[in-house]
Amino acid sequence: MTTAKELLKDIVAINTIADKDNKGMMDYLENFFVSLEFDVKRMKNEEVNKEVLVASYGENPAIGFMGHTDTVAVTDGWETDPLQLIEKDGKLYGLGACDMKGGIAAFMSAIANTDLKSLKKGISVYCTYDEEIMFGGIRDLVNAGTKFTDHIIVAEPTDLIPMVGSKGLLEYIFTFNGTTTHSSTPIDGRSSNKNAVRFLNKMMDFEEELRKNHPSPFFGVPYPTMNIGIIDGGTSINKVPDKTTVYLDFRICDSESEYPEIREFVDKALEGVDATYEIINDIPSFNKISKYVEAYEEKSGNAAKPFFGITEGSFFEGDKVIIGPGPSTAHEANEHITVESLERTEQIYSEMIEKLCK
Repeated sequence: MTTAKELLKDIVAINTIADKDNKGMMDYLENFFVSLEFDVKRMKNEEVNKEVLVASYGENPAIGFMGHTDTVAVTDGWETDPLQLIEKDGKLYGLGACDMKGGIAAFMSAIANTDLKSLKKGISVYCTYDEEIMFGGIRDLVNAGTKFTDHIIVAEPTDLIPMVGSKGLLEYIFTFNGTTTHSSTPIDGRSSNKNAVRFLNKMMDFEEELRKNHPSPFFGVPYPTMNIGIIDGGTSINKVPDKTTVYLDFRICDSESEYPEIREFVDKALEGVDATYEIINDIPSFNKISKYVEAYEEKSGNAAKPFFGITEGSFFEGDKVIIGPGPSTAHEANEHITVESLERTEQIYSEMIEKLCK
């Protein structure tokens, strides 16, 4: 019998920090699924030299599992080798054990321990790269016209809470231009920092209006938000700056109504200002309740709620639930999940395969 813990030990040992050993990870996954008689296809993005993997078994797949294979870098404070799975006091420590190799190991084990020959409908698996930064892998799958199964489990760590929606993400980089002079002889309207500050004052007032006009009790933070992530401008206290860069991040409750309003206001706020911008992320919100949500609530013992961040589930249509092990220790030193949570996750995945495929 293949256990999720054994599989997790193997894949934690593969260094996928920023997809360092993407090929090694995909080789491991391919060998695993081929051994189960899955049809495995890999797609390589030649620009970044990274791959996604799609594995399929049987006809008319009724359930799919999605997992990203990359991890973040090791932070200070680790007490064990991050690339070695360590079990201690009922917890499994390792880089990616939570986010999200634990979920991947759970669905691998659930599939391996299913009597696949008895299924009336098939199973699909989607394994990606670059989720932590720019969602490159899922974008490759979507751009290739991948036909996703009618229902997909996104195996992110949720501490066994079924999650059924997430806010959208709109990220801007603004560049404000000016003219460099000594601070004693400034040119009106040509300080890039002052222009950036005037713009940001308008945007903060606009954020308050967004909150008032677009309440959304569905989400934990029940309104859209704006974050000023980076302000970078100037080199000296007595020198008028000629370039200022500003990064803005909007978390959007309803993309259809809020996105056009934000775009329009940004353009209006920049009128008459020497500035340009680039949108580096435009990820839609979703809040569709899965038709299977009651089954997940019953099996997990937890009420469904929206996800707190962005997942690959935002990139494709169809029925989906985000659920995986916990606790949520993603990106932390001594990242871990509990053995009990991993085993319960595998059980839920197995039961959903039985429910949808038999």
